Amino acid sequence: MKTNLIFAFTLALALLPATSRAHHGQDFLLLEDYHLPAPGGGHLMGNFEWEKYSDRDEFGIGPSLMFGVLPRVALSVDVNFRDESDGFDYNSVMPAVHFQLTPPDWKSPFKVALSVGYQWADSALAAHDEAPDHHAEEHEHGEEGHHEEEEEAPEHAHTESSVHNHDTDALMSRLIIEGDFGNTKALFNLISVVREGGEASWGYAAGVRHKFIEQLALGVEALGDFEADGWHELVAGAYFEPAHNLTLKIGAGFGLTEETPDFTLRTGFVWRF
Repeated sequence: MKTNLIFAFTLALALLPATSRAHHGQDFLLLEDYHLPAPGGGHLMGNFEWEKYSDRDEFGIGPSLMFGVLPRVALSVDVNFRDESDGFDYNSVMPAVHFQLTPPDWKSPFKVALSVGYQWADSALAAHDEAPDHHAEEHEHGEEGHHEEEEEAPEHAHTESSVHNHDTDALMSRLIIEGDFGNTKALFNLISVVREGGEASWGYAAGVRHKFIEQLALGVEALGDFEADGWHELVAGAYFEPAHNLTLKIGAGFGLTEETPDFTLRTGFVWRF
């Protein structure tokens, strides 16, 4: 496990100057914010995450690219790679479209945006391809085979009914409400995940960050389901801006329920061009 951890940190550091979630935004680690690149401009983003459970460690890397195509409209594509104790593998890809519903020069401190994307998960395809032939199972093993199949539930099945979802094909949307109060920014995301077949999950992400000096801001973020026993994660973050077009982010946190990790470490960056 130490070897995996060292490899993950080394890879994350190597990616920092060159790449940047997936399912997350720009000024925050867990949230998606209002800002979009101007037409012809873009953002190169990358995120690394380490989730520590009592019985395992999981790692994720998510490079992402966003382009401004029209005033107040941008397109993005996110790619996700995960290591769930058996090495890093391709996990999912999600193209998305982003809209600023209120104009950037709106006088109110509150602005609203919307993002909609579709996640194609490799694990969902693999599960479909490897699904057992139930008719053959009945013929060959009878009732005993069915009991064995029921007992072998997927290890990560909890993510399939959560907004923290990287294992299923799903339509993912976020309604973004951002309040800009000078050096303090408050953000709320209403999250919708509609999985293939029509099953929907709803959740939230909320956070606040305060800029103490021009290059440094600190904040607190939360992500969770609208179910008391679902995914609920709390993260304290630091956001560095060594240059006007570069933001580096790091945060540490923990889960509040049995469905969430005992400890999380998340890093990321945004390079604006």
